[in-house]
Amino acid sequence: MNGRSLSEPMTIGVIAVVCVAFVLSVFCFASMFIINKKDTSVTDLPGNNNIVTPEPENEYQDVDPETSAKIAALKNEIAVYDKILASNYMLLVNKEHALPEGYSPSSLIDTESNPAVKLETVAAIKIQEFINAAKQAGYACKVIVGYRSADDQESVYNRAYQSEINAGYTAEEAEARIGLSVAKPGYSEYETGYTVSIAENSNITKEEMIGSDLYKFISENIYKYGFILRYPEGKQDITGYEFDPFCYRYIGDEGVSDGILSMSHAQYIYEKNFSFEEYIDYLTAKRAYAVQNLNVSFAESDRH
Repeated sequence: MNGRSLSEPMTIGVIAVVCVAFVLSVFCFASMFIINKKDTSVTDLPGNNNIVTPEPENEYQDVDPETSAKIAALKNEIAVYDKILASNYMLLVNKEHALPEGYSPSSLIDTESNPAVKLETVAAIKIQEFINAAKQAGYACKVIVGYRSADDQESVYNRAYQSEINAGYTAEEAEARIGLSVAKPGYSEYETGYTVSIAENSNITKEEMIGSDLYKFISENIYKYGFILRYPEGKQDITGYEFDPFCYRYIGDEGVSDGILSMSHAQYIYEKNFSFEEYIDYLTAKRAYAVQNLNVSFAESDRH
């Protein structure tokens, strides 16, 4: 033997294998880093806040362009209806629909024509614009009733109820009679802050109001300011309340975009002679129809 241990070749071989493995590991790690670096979005890099991220690829890339466009349009239409129906201006309050628990108007201000009465800010501004327009046309009117708290509404209801009891009606008869014109607390339009009663003065009777030139002017013009007659004639079975020529509800005077309607909500209700309930049902049905068409479009796309 020449003096070198038999273990020396084995040791050298092991060292060589370890070195090769280390080099390969370093190479793989560097490759992964480079690949990941290339995949990093430009918006994630410092100093690139003004770079616009490219639009994502069409999520309907396996669908023909016409069907893809139809699906996108229907989804947009549904989103528009959702936005409209979710607005506080479209909050439906009646005998079947109570105010949401804990509801309170977002902002209340004194009305200009009657500082003792408050309304939601935009509604207050718009009703004053209408009152000014009426004055220019030769008609005097002012706000008679506006926002009521739940306690205020309870007091109004109890007074009306007691008045019927004092007139000799039973409790059941009294409740039925006032139920045609006075809401229970929690179910009153006046608690929304968007509803107002207007007249020349607080002493005018219902019959006098209906026969007045002021009422004719109101009927033909108030929708231009975003208000609707809340309890129209002939709609008692729908609204739950008898015709009230004094009561108007603000639902917004803006136009409707995205091709849903070509006019404001108030004008549409005016021209179609809808009650508020009928208009909400109309919007809900239109949304449901759009959802149905969307489902059909998805089903058709799956067959291709």
